[in-house]
Amino acid sequence: MDTETTPQTAVTVNQILERYERDCLPELAPRTQKDYTRHLAKLRRVFGSAVAAELRPKDFGEFLNVKRGKVQRVKQLAVLSAAFTQAVSFWYCLERNVLRDVKRPKSQPRDRLVTDAEFKAIRSIASLRIQLAMDLAVMTGQRQGDLLSMKWADIRDMAIHIYQTKTGKRLAIEITPDLEAVLDRCWLLPRRSEYVLSTRKGTRYTGEGFRACWQRMMRKAMRRGVLAERFTFHDLRALAATRCATPEIAMRLLGHSNISMTMRVYRRGVERVKALQLSPT
Repeated sequence: MDTETTPQTAVTVNQILERYERDCLPELAPRTQKDYTRHLAKLRRVFGSAVAAELRPKDFGEFLNVKRGKVQRVKQLAVLSAAFTQAVSFWYCLERNVLRDVKRPKSQPRDRLVTDAEFKAIRSIASLRIQLAMDLAVMTGQRQGDLLSMKWADIRDMAIHIYQTKTGKRLAIEITPDLEAVLDRCWLLPRRSEYVLSTRKGTRYTGEGFRACWQRMMRKAMRRGVLAERFTFHDLRALAATRCATPEIAMRLLGHSNISMTMRVYRRGVERVKALQLSPT
């Protein structure tokens, strides 16, 4: 049943989500589409059969009141709220967005800063391919998915041309001598393929496959006492931002459209500043 011709009181959450998936999801970045598709599946299972106009703030209390996975629940309700906003403001099949009255806990940005000593320690026990991935992550500041999809054809005019799948941002990262040395090591990998970072079989890493390799290495590091606390591969993106000389350089390297995201989430070190000079008396 189409929400465009359905009385407001009879429109179900499923109907709104179906239209949101059809009309709005294709306009989002590929990575965001993938995340939202997963969130939509959960929302359908929990709220799909409910009549949207009959939902009240208390109906979301139990959904949010969980000990584990609260961050994911908050993200899922954000997707539902976006769909309800469309239903109110553009499709006119809902009077109000009930989620505007639902207090959702704000997630704190991750603040795990990988030290140089930790980076060297992990790198020392990593396989060659993981070493190269780590080096590329810190030198370029790019996300795991964009590194895994990087092809040799993307390297031209002394730069790596990146199309960030999550944001659609295009970057040309100039190749320094250190970065060139890492790329040379990637070129010499056995069973070289069209991808800069390829598996032992010469194929492209899947996100799940690479994460499995990373988790195995983290478990090995913890067993050997190399690390006191685990860190994620994505934390290397923050390490790259923190190593940049200025927040502005970090913003451009990471491909952010504004500096607030860079400062709030990725610059995790102590910002060193100079004291002002006293005015002459």
